[in-house]
Amino acid sequence: MSTPEDTPLPSVVDIPAGNGSLAVYDRISDPLMAIKVLGASIFKSGIFGITKPEQGEVLAMQCLAEKKSPLELARTYHFINGQLAIKSDALLAKFQQAGGRVDWITRTDKLVEADFIMHGSKARIVASIEEYIANGTALANDGKMKDNWKKWPRRMLTARAIGEGVRLMAPEAAFGTYTVEEMDTVTKAAPTAYHGLLSDWVPEHQRAAAVAVLRKVGHLEDGQGFEDISPELNATLTKPARRDAFLAAVRNEYEKTV
Repeated sequence: MSTPEDTPLPSVVDIPAGNGSLAVYDRISDPLMAIKVLGASIFKSGIFGITKPEQGEVLAMQCLAEKKSPLELARTYHFINGQLAIKSDALLAKFQQAGGRVDWITRTDKLVEADFIMHGSKARIVASIEEYIANGTALANDGKMKDNWKKWPRRMLTARAIGEGVRLMAPEAAFGTYTVEEMDTVTKAAPTAYHGLLSDWVPEHQRAAAVAVLRKVGHLEDGQGFEDISPELNATLTKPARRDAFLAAVRNEYEKTV
């Protein structure tokens, strides 16, 4: 008995790049069989580095959904831990093809600012190295900077700005997928994973009490305030294991003043 892997399907496997692929997909009469056969071909080709035929079928579904050849899809996506992740330059291209525009204001190793403009609306996106150190995104399990953030900080900040800006202004361009750079955080849950900023957890009226607590334990010196809390200390105190105890201490300190 023949299997989907044995069934020839040149009209699906040998898909030309560009607009020519659109007509080929429109001629498919059995989408489920096409997904099976194309998925098996993608798996055997190794172009995405996948390890299971089922992963090839996921990519085949995306090929049909976007009416792109596998090679064209490979220029747009990576396949990471069983999930599709779009490349940031491909996401930016989708945004521009949809009528969007980006005005780059600042691009340095410490700060990237850009205006994302779409259909008359504009949003300024700011990505700073301090932010991604504070929330743990740029840090490895040992608390040190990840190699990609250390070697290419401007590139990483730019990719983050693109992901946030396009998802805000034209979410349809992202197809609900993460960017490759975002998957680095999603797939590697490190101890320094993002748990919010202290400003998210400590109400403004209790921040003086928080400063008092941190001074007592030597984390802040006299004359330093809430805004002087370092990104590393922020990442430590917002971990669930530390956060509850710290917030309880802050509440106790605050109650002494009221």
